[in-house]
Amino acid sequence: MSASASPAPARPRRAGPYPLLERPTSAMLLALVSGVLDAWTFARVGTFATVQSGNVVMLGFFGVQGDAERALRALAAVLAFGLGAGLCAVAVALVLARGRAYSPWVLLVEALALVVCAVLVAARPALAAGVVLAVSLLAGVQGNAFHRDHGMLYGNTAVTFVVQTTFSLLGRAVVRRRVDDGDPHVRTAAVFGLVLVAFAAGGAAGFVLESVWSPAPLLAAAVVVLGLGLAAARARGPVDPEQTAPTP
Repeated sequence: MSASASPAPARPRRAGPYPLLERPTSAMLLALVSGVLDAWTFARVGTFATVQSGNVVMLGFFGVQGDAERALRALAAVLAFGLGAGLCAVAVALVLARGRAYSPWVLLVEALALVVCAVLVAARPALAAGVVLAVSLLAGVQGNAFHRDHGMLYGNTAVTFVVQTTFSLLGRAVVRRRVDDGDPHVRTAAVFGLVLVAFAAGGAAGFVLESVWSPAPLLAAAVVVLGLGLAAARARGPVDPEQTAPTP
C-alpha cells in the first residue's frame, strides 16, 4: 500500500485509569469548595468568587444604575479571578516543563492561602473586602488547574456549562436508539448532575458556616482542598488532569 493510501492515524487515547483530579469524587469536592467560597464572598461584599457571569452582569447592572462602588467590586472580582487563572497557567506550564506533577502543589498552596485569608478575616474584619479579592484569585487558580472529568471539559467554578452539559447528555440519551455514538450519556449526565448538587451543597454550607463565624467557610474550604492535595501527593498513578487534550 502506498504512503498516500495509508489510513489516518487514530487519535491517541490515555492508557490506564483517569487521573485523580479528573475523577467524579474530585470534581464534586472542587465544586463543593466553589459553592462555599461563593457563599462567603457574596455574604461579605455581594460578589461571587467563581461565577464570573454573575459578576459581569452585576457590573453592567450597577454601572447603569450609577452605583459605582458595587460596579467596581464586581469588576475587581472578575479581574482577580482572571489574574489567578493567568498565574496558574504560568505555574502549570513551568512545572510540567520539569516533568513534575502540578496538582499537589496547586492544591496545597490554595489550602494554605485560604487559611491565611481566614486568619486575616478573624483578626481584622475590616480587611474582608481585600480578602474577597484574594479568594477570587484563588478561585481562578482552581478553575484553571482542574477543569476535566473523565476527559470531559466541565467547570468546577462555573455552573452554566455544567447545566448545559448535563441536559445535553440527557438529550443525547433520549435519541440514542436513532443516533448512537456509543457513549454512556446517562451515566455521564449523572456525574455532571452530582457536580451541580455539590455546588448547591457548598453554597448552603457556606451560608450556614458564615452565619456562625465569618472565617469558618474559608477554613472549611481549606480542609477540603488540603485533603485533596494530600491525596494527590500520595497517589499512585496519574494525578494531573490533561490541560490541552481534546474532549472525547
